[in-house]
Amino acid sequence: MLSVNSATLPTDRQTAVAVMSRVCKKAASRCTDDPLAVPELWQKFAVLRLMLSSCYGPGGRFKQIHNNVGGHVLTTSTSSVLLRALTFSEDLLKLVAGAVINHAARLGDCGLFTGIVCINLVQNARGMNLSAALATRVYRHLLAECRRYLRSESCGCRVEVDFSNVQTLITLARTVISSKRVCMLTPEELQHISSVTVQAFLLSVPSAPSDPSHSSAPSGPSESSESPGRRCFGRTVTIPLEGLPVGDSAVFPGLLLDLPVLQSGDLQRLGPAPYKIALFNMSLSGDLSDMEDAALEIHAGLNPDQVLLDQLLKLGEQVVRDGVVLFVCQRVIHPVLQQYLRERGLVVIERLGAALVEPLAQMTGTTMISSIYSPIPAQAYGLVGGLRLHHRASKELLQLLPSGDPALSTVLLCHRNQTMLEELKVMCERAEHVLRLTLKEPYALLGGGCTETLLSAYIRYTTESRAAEVAVDLSCSLSEVLLGTESFCRALLSVAGSLEREDPPLLMDLTFAHCWNSRTSDQLCCSCGLIMNSSGLEQNPINTEHQAFLPELPQKLDLHPTLLLDSFSAKISALSVAVEVACLLLDVKYTIKDVN
Repeated sequence: MLSVNSATLPTDRQTAVAVMSRVCKKAASRCTDDPLAVPELWQKFAVLRLMLSSCYGPGGRFKQIHNNVGGHVLTTSTSSVLLRALTFSEDLLKLVAGAVINHAARLGDCGLFTGIVCINLVQNARGMNLSAALATRVYRHLLAECRRYLRSESCGCRVEVDFSNVQTLITLARTVISSKRVCMLTPEELQHISSVTVQAFLLSVPSAPSDPSHSSAPSGPSESSESPGRRCFGRTVTIPLEGLPVGDSAVFPGLLLDLPVLQSGDLQRLGPAPYKIALFNMSLSGDLSDMEDAALEIHAGLNPDQVLLDQLLKLGEQVVRDGVVLFVCQRVIHPVLQQYLRERGLVVIERLGAALVEPLAQMTGTTMISSIYSPIPAQAYGLVGGLRLHHRASKELLQLLPSGDPALSTVLLCHRNQTMLEELKVMCERAEHVLRLTLKEPYALLGGGCTETLLSAYIRYTTESRAAEVAVDLSCSLSEVLLGTESFCRALLSVAGSLEREDPPLLMDLTFAHCWNSRTSDQLCCSCGLIMNSSGLEQNPINTEHQAFLPELPQKLDLHPTLLLDSFSAKISALSVAVEVACLLLDVKYTIKDVN
């Protein structure tokens, strides 16, 4: 019996730490009373707010981050990428960063919005000497008012998304992608990438079958959570390709593999599709080290490597008998097994990678095979609808077509250098995520800061008109309600103000409460593009005092291609997260930190 076991031995570093723990006495933990009053922490909050604000919008400055010993330089203005690359020494800053990252991971957009509003709510409350309890009550009341207004039919910043009009979807995707300067896209490239993103999204949307019992594409793992009368979404895989122009980006039904393992002649010998596929998620290298904790019984006098190779060849004999055409492995395949399979006409793909195994299994309906010691059941095989070769520059790409509905599609994403390509990949994935959210709630919010200015004007007007009633409900004075409302509205306006980093400041008209760029002399349209003429509209800088007013609704909502739209679901969730985290920060009385 030959057993492969890995013993865990203490390293020199672990031994040193253990010795030091017995020699050095642990220092007492540090307790801080009212941590937000500590000037050093307050300054760090201000720096984080300025950093997030400077990244916001199409004109946002990108940041370059690297460690103090050199290495790879990260260039980004995306909130989740930026905050993951930073190290925070203060727990309260970690709380804000974690909330932003978690929101961006779930909703795909408005991460910077979350951080900017959250920190401004805290700073405004402290700067106006609002108690934590009072600020929390007022903020949560105003959040409920915002949510109610944004979901009402009278909302002036909400527009309905028409899925029969592809241009509306392209407009929504374009707004997300254009928000990052690091992508460095020309107007033509931006339009092309937006169209590619929408095309990939539409391929992932299942068409409603006429027969409820109909089932086309093989079910994937995610379908188990779907209700019986619904069909799950397809998936989109993104393959970045550096060095090619953005215009070469395209969408391919099925899975596209960047694997230099084929020549054109390998496919010409194949018969008609569909083809049977076997998919392995274990190593087929024949190495004893790849067996992990497995035990292999070998008779005396036999070579263990030969025994493993014989077992692999038995596996090859079975797949040949079963009519398999495509033999795919997540990891490495022994060269002898590869030669055996190729000589019998099979297409062999190794080193597929963990990221592509699950999408391929979902598309083909195959069950991933994890053992070489038992026969492969017939139901473990899947089907591929066809194989095609594509050539891009010096690369040869293999396209695996689905046998039924295209439950899987691949976006080949091209850009001129690695930094631009990495940022573009993140933004395209976010744009598709936003489009999927729109299926659940088919609305969008006006972009360019117009939603923030309009919402602040509405909240200020409705609160002032019912201030006495609100004061009774919140058990506070009339002046405290107005002061908390001012703090909340300033936090919203700070997001719009982040779009303009040079004097003169942005303006807000006192009719529709839309945001305007004061540096545009002709004032043809507002920042979101909905209001097309500023003539006759009284305007004020967004940070100056003005008489409260109820924003009017435009007579016509013309959703033209240049309109800026933000995600409805993501922004409402971002506002909720920002308010709740700000209330939590204001409520922190003590922090305890281990100084060792």
